Amino acid sequence: MGQPARSRPPSAVRKRRPGLQPGTKNWLRLNGVFLMGPRYATLLEGVDRLGSIRAACQEVRLSYRTCLNRIRQMERVLGHPVLETHRGGTEGGGAQLTAEARAVLKVYREWRSELLALSDAAFERALARAPGLAAELEALCMDQPLGGSPRNRRR
Repeated sequence: MGQPARSRPPSAVRKRRPGLQPGTKNWLRLNGVFLMGPRYATLLEGVDRLGSIRAACQEVRLSYRTCLNRIRQMERVLGHPVLETHRGGTEGGGAQLTAEARAVLKVYREWRSELLALSDAAFERALARAPGLAAELEALCMDQPLGGSPRNRRR
């Protein structure tokens, strides 16, 4: 049996139109060093919402080790902690974002939201300048077999 369908937190959902769609990769760098992209932003939001690093890792489908390494890298780049953690025990452990991490995350989400809206609008304008192009490309794609594994070809 396959894995359960991946659900995305509401902040990561983007309106989709059928057929041809734009795609963007956007991340923050600090002094030229990668700080945060959408997946790690979702990880931090998950930690803050769930109060658990492990639960947030499961939600974004990354190993606990990968998440810890990524959090440590963010802390090295920022020069301060990203999470406030509390060890387990009888009262249980937990984690939450520091105020600094929450501020960086807020800026990232607002910037990315605006960027995606601008990208979608620019894409719509480009399509309007090339009438029929989207339908033509989609028709071409329908005639081509999908690459990759046989599982992907069953779509």
